[in-house]
Amino acid sequence: MIRNLLSAAFLTLSLSVSAHAAELSAWSPQPEDHPTSLAMQNFLLQAKDIDGHHDLKILPMSAAGDQNKLILSLQSGDINVAVLTAGTVTKLVPKAKVLQLPFLFRDAKQMFVQLDGQVGKEIEAEMAAKGMIVLGWYDGGTRSLYLRNKPPASLYELSGLKLRIPNRGDLRQMVTALGGQPEILAYENVTGALDSGSIDGAENDMLSYEADQHYKHARYFVQSNHSVQFEALVVSAVLWNHLSEAGRKSMLDAGRASAQSDRDMWGKRMLAARTRLEKDGVKFIDLRDNTVFFSHVSESYKPYIENPKTSDLLLRLMTARG
Repeated sequence: MIRNLLSAAFLTLSLSVSAHAAELSAWSPQPEDHPTSLAMQNFLLQAKDIDGHHDLKILPMSAAGDQNKLILSLQSGDINVAVLTAGTVTKLVPKAKVLQLPFLFRDAKQMFVQLDGQVGKEIEAEMAAKGMIVLGWYDGGTRSLYLRNKPPASLYELSGLKLRIPNRGDLRQMVTALGGQPEILAYENVTGALDSGSIDGAENDMLSYEADQHYKHARYFVQSNHSVQFEALVVSAVLWNHLSEAGRKSMLDAGRASAQSDRDMWGKRMLAARTRLEKDGVKFIDLRDNTVFFSHVSESYKPYIENPKTSDLLLRLMTARG
């Protein structure tokens, strides 16, 4: 009798564990039609049959909107797969903040040379120590300026223009260094502020500029590329540690492929967005090289050069930038 009860209890526990293991839960910080979410879905379709069949469960954005909650959920295995924004990555690996310095990269291509190389490996090692395995680096969008009126002849002298920024110290320093006046404003209020003229412009990536229809109120898009952003596709170490060697390789290959698909989608969407915007009358101001801005924001770099934990990384990146 007791033996039968124990056997039944063991069977119930085994089924419970198997059921838990068979579900692959994932979270993205972006809407479902965004390149980030689409690339993650492509990854999940490949990953679901690795080391057995997994049912896919894509969590709503609200399930882990808080950085601390997301990190704890990945570390505990409650969330198996997620895409982390640069802000979350830098919370886990503080030296990665160097990659967010203004005008450090000319474009996403230059950034990915570093993330796909030794710099990326160093960040990945620190992420693994925190319980998250990086499977691939995604494009987080390249931020540029857009203005209501034609910009001044010298683009690096913004002449007191009021520019909306999110509450980020690096962007506040950048706008001030370029002669502008930073205005911290909730994103949902940007359209109204542009329409009323209480701000002269804002900054964001081109896809957001189009999707949120800021182009209807700010007709000059200055491709300053002042902030080239990244995201990271990660898997919880709890899941990773239960995979076979072959399973880990398959998951890593799927992650690398999804990262490339994300970058390709960004490129195609950017070209398509620019074509539509130009047809609508938006004026694009292309900067062949944002080095002219680079020299004006050097104060932002000073704390990282003086910090022994970040100086080597920054000097390597600046040398590679040329």
